[in-house]
Amino acid sequence: MENELNNKVVLEVFDKIRNHGEPYEDGHILEGIIASSDFDGYSVLLSGSGVTLQLNFHQSYKFDYASEKLKAQFMDKIDYIHRNYNNRSASSE
Repeated sequence: MENELNNKVVLEVFDKIRNHGEPYEDGHILEGIIASSDFDGYSVLLSGSGVTLQLNFHQSYKFDYASEKLKAQFMDKIDYIHRNYNNRSASSE
C-alpha cells in the first residue's frame, strides 16, 4: 500500500544520519533532515522541511506536517539519504 511507511527504511535512514551527519542540537543533521531520539531510545524522530516523523518502539508512527507537498519533499529527502549513503563510505573517509 502506498501510504504505508517502511519502518526498516526509516530506521536505516536514522542510522545513516547519525553516522554521516553533523552534530546538531540533540541529534545529527544530514541533507536538511535532523535525527534524534528520546532519552530511552524507544522513539526516533526525523524532522526537516516542515515535517516531523516520530517512529515508536512498537512500529507505530506519527507524521506532523502542514501540507502534502511538504510531506512529499520530506519523503524524497528520506529516499535520497537511503539510496545515496551507506556505511562503507563512512569507514573509507
